Amino acid sequence: MISLGSSKISGILILLIFCSLKVVCGKEPQVFESGTQQVSLLELYTSEGCSSCPPAESWFSSLKDNSSLWEKFVPVAFHVDYWNDLGWIDPYSKADYSDRQRAYATAWHSESIYTPEFILNGREWKLDSLEIPQSRKSAGSLKATVTDDGNVEILFKPLTQSSSSYEVEVALLDCGISNTVARGENAGRTLHHDFEARVLLNSELTPSKEGIFKAWVTLHSHIASPASAIAIWVRLKQSLEPIQAVGGWLHENAKNKESGAG
Repeated sequence: MISLGSSKISGILILLIFCSLKVVCGKEPQVFESGTQQVSLLELYTSEGCSSCPPAESWFSSLKDNSSLWEKFVPVAFHVDYWNDLGWIDPYSKADYSDRQRAYATAWHSESIYTPEFILNGREWKLDSLEIPQSRKSAGSLKATVTDDGNVEILFKPLTQSSSSYEVEVALLDCGISNTVARGENAGRTLHHDFEARVLLNSELTPSKEGIFKAWVTLHSHIASPASAIAIWVRLKQSLEPIQAVGGWLHENAKNKESGAG
């Protein structure tokens, strides 16, 4: 019979408890990484108060089954607020998203904004062929590591040494949202949303001696409930046009997550 001292037994028990907690609670960091070819950023500007938006959102939802999702394009839906005074307040709308769309219009010297509007890699895009054009640009590589405590480490390596100033934007996305509209142009309809931007954060990237630009973005204060996916893209500091993007599902079965709004 083998006898163990009480201190050794206590140490073993503590180790077993720690390992059990790590198995139950701990998660490996999720890594999202591009190659050097540009991954396109596809933005949709939409509103629950717009009767023309549901068909566009239905097509946007179909991208969940597109084999090129996350590898060749990253989709983000921004709900604008300028329809809110016409009978229905879109619960997912933000003034910041309306301002973002206006900033694009200003850059294009356009006098108007509208919904639904698609923007592909910083340029207005019409949904004619239903196929998203693949970018042929070389753009540098982007890597994002999402840790279990809600932090994101972002590394961007341009194709060549650069003295430019870069910023990164990080969007938490919700999928499988359903909401019944009581008033306005869509009164009585139950609308469905995917890739809806719950929150959009940004940070400046800091250059390193190795020619890699780095940033940390903290998400934990924005994730009271799990998001479905994450979208991350890098741009020049004074431009909205994305250079490189990455994204992906944040947890198992997120693609088919269902939730509701009041």
